[in-house]
Amino acid sequence: MDEYCKEYTDFEMMLVAAAREIKDGEVVFNAFQWPFLAVYMAFNLHAPNISMVFETGTCHDYMPIEKMPYSLVDPVIPPTATFIGDSLDSLAFLQRGDIDIALLATSIVDKYGNVNTTVIGDYYKPKIRLPGGGGATEIAVLAKRLVWLLDEHSKRRLVEKVNFITDVGHLTGYDSRDKAGYSSTEGPVAIITPFCILRFDPETKEAYLASLHPGHTVEEVKQNTGWDLKVADDLQQTEPPTTQEITVCRRVMKDAIEQFYILKPEWRKYI
Repeated sequence: MDEYCKEYTDFEMMLVAAAREIKDGEVVFNAFQWPFLAVYMAFNLHAPNISMVFETGTCHDYMPIEKMPYSLVDPVIPPTATFIGDSLDSLAFLQRGDIDIALLATSIVDKYGNVNTTVIGDYYKPKIRLPGGGGATEIAVLAKRLVWLLDEHSKRRLVEKVNFITDVGHLTGYDSRDKAGYSSTEGPVAIITPFCILRFDPETKEAYLASLHPGHTVEEVKQNTGWDLKVADDLQQTEPPTTQEITVCRRVMKDAIEQFYILKPEWRKYI
């Protein structure tokens, strides 16, 4: 077994934990920015047989690029594609139930996994107007499993109830998602942050603390969560990154910095 890495950032731990959610052989909806890095890592580490569907309708049976693309329409993506379509094709893959898992970065998520990327405050008189859902709205209800990535664990990002539901999670809990017509997919299965992994109670559908990343405490997580966060009876310790995982992680992060992404200084501490 590969040895554990001794020095890494919370952001790197978040990406490693996200990559581990992907199983070999799955069809993955490949979203841009942080999720793209996690998918790239999974392919290089433990899931060489995944198939990837881009939001633009381009599909790949292997990781198609040598560098991080500038965007989902970067010309480095199509040359090695298995299929080149458009956004309607990517939505068709979702609607048919072909997508096993999707990883999405987001801004504000509540205790039932609902996401707001539309407004802060009243919809008609908002304090802040956010960019909107884009394709995430469809992905959230049509991918078989959904993982939210939240790059800041704070009360302003993890709230008890969002002001506006842009992307459907488990709505008001229990069977409310099924009653709303989304029973064909599992919905959000995890919220992964730099501190921990939150999962959803099978009955209530409320997010709870399932796994604590090394170096963080239950008290710290609870103090930075916007609701009375429940803690699993069998609370796990997230397995630290291995040296191999961190090597791959830093390679893709370095490429991301050189290409397009803006990473906070503390995120690139060891790059």
